[in-house]
Amino acid sequence: MKHTVLLVDDSDTIRHIIKVYLMKLKQLDFLDANRGDRGLKLLGASPVDLVIADVNMPGMNGLEFVRQVRASDRAEVSRVPIVLLTGGKAPDLEQRSREVGVSEFVRKPISSAALVAVVRRHLALPSDADDLVA
Repeated sequence: MKHTVLLVDDSDTIRHIIKVYLMKLKQLDFLDANRGDRGLKLLGASPVDLVIADVNMPGMNGLEFVRQVRASDRAEVSRVPIVLLTGGKAPDLEQRSREVGVSEFVRKPISSAALVAVVRRHLALPSDADDLVA
């Protein structure tokens, strides 16, 4: 069974790296958005099983993106697991992320194996030792 992961990050490079890291999980399909508002539109139009979003984006940042997702009237949107990635160093950023409803908060840099483990956890995918080779 395929799972759809929505990547929301203003950096084309970061979105590409995340896909490369997760290509070991062959059961994933990806949707991409380079801004939070575009990510919201994709969430409203397509079934998504997991969102991986950046905190620092122009316009709508990752925290506001999560707020808007959690405020959706549609359960399949408001309940989607959201992983926020950031290179930000603000000490209260993780707490603020949890307050808006993030499922998991991850600081960059993250290894391929660690990101695969995060995705497996949120999609309830079985572990496969071959997939965890970094």
